[in-house]
Amino acid sequence: MPTERDVQEKKYWWCPKWYWPFAVCSGIRIQHKWCYNFSWVKETRYGFVNHLEGCENGRLYSWTRLGLGFGNNTYPGGEMCFDSSLGADEGRCDSSRTGLQASGLSVSDPYVSDIDWDVIALKSTIAETGTFDFTGENERFCQKGLWPWTRTLHEQVIVASVVTRFATIQWYLGGVALAGNSGTVSLSATSSWPFPLPKGHSQSQVVHLKYVVVTEPNKSTLRVLNDPADGSYSFSMSMSALDNGKAFKSFYTSANFKGETCDFEPEKIQDLARCLRQFSDLSKDKAKFKVPQPGEPVIVVSDGIWQYVPVTQIETVNSLLGIITNTLQNDPHLYTQAVEQLEQELDGVSASRFISIGSSEAGHANNLAGQAGSPGGKAPLAGALIALGIGFVIGRLRGTPMRR
Repeated sequence: MPTERDVQEKKYWWCPKWYWPFAVCSGIRIQHKWCYNFSWVKETRYGFVNHLEGCENGRLYSWTRLGLGFGNNTYPGGEMCFDSSLGADEGRCDSSRTGLQASGLSVSDPYVSDIDWDVIALKSTIAETGTFDFTGENERFCQKGLWPWTRTLHEQVIVASVVTRFATIQWYLGGVALAGNSGTVSLSATSSWPFPLPKGHSQSQVVHLKYVVVTEPNKSTLRVLNDPADGSYSFSMSMSALDNGKAFKSFYTSANFKGETCDFEPEKIQDLARCLRQFSDLSKDKAKFKVPQPGEPVIVVSDGIWQYVPVTQIETVNSLLGIITNTLQNDPHLYTQAVEQLEQELDGVSASRFISIGSSEAGHANNLAGQAGSPGGKAPLAGALIALGIGFVIGRLRGTPMRR
């Protein structure tokens, strides 16, 4: 609401003299004004007329004035006084300017952003150390001999947030609505552990997630904490945005904790990456000599695989994807080893979660070999990962199953 008060203003007026008809006089006059304290003002220029909108105490006011030009600007407001009242307000507005121009919305529409989330390490504790002998039946792809290991427990927190305007956020974990600003939710999940080596183990169990919800004027943040004893698992995380009690937008994502890891010595990891890179380069060179046919089965790898891959393992996983891409028809045994190794790198998560079967197109003939691309950091895979003839491989494997 405006405040009315008398304001001193300097005025100019035409005051012709007998010796100069174009004389202009000035002086201080008392004017009765209606004053508004705007948080921001948005001005849109239409040639000779400018339309302005100002936000005061969460209410929107508009007016027009003469001007020149085209376009629009939004700038900090402050106090503005008028010769008369602007009349009734035209609805609500966001005094903080958050999302003011987002997606072309009007200043009175509700708004919520996509969920932005990340996993943050809080504490890592060494629980056990030892050495494993990768020989005989325990030999793995590019892993042979004695490998010292460390069993590490990880306390982690997932921080998820959305930017809002005129919205109340209801968060969900595993489909369970979170009540209050803090608490614990118990969910059913398939957890995996890297021990016992070489393949680890997994089981279905109930996991317990502690959560804290922080609500700010234009932001809602959810913090979720794990128990390292629950191992590594994924779960759904979603939110519903409400405006006056009515949902107008919702977003869903999948998040994951890694509560326990098997950490080998850095030198061993470098040797592993080097070995896999050599196999990947060799398989890529061999695949160049085969001309794929339209309609052959292909494998497409989902971008979601990268949320399970730490930055330190990106090169290793990318090499494995390269091997999988290029060995399906000419080396099914190597292909199977690469798939099993990939699942170990994903802490027991089945590769089938990220692999779907499609068919190649004639236009893809020159792109079928060597399309496994590494992301920058944890960015999504640059394109679909295509592998040759999975149906052909299944036949050649003679019943050898891919471990899931």
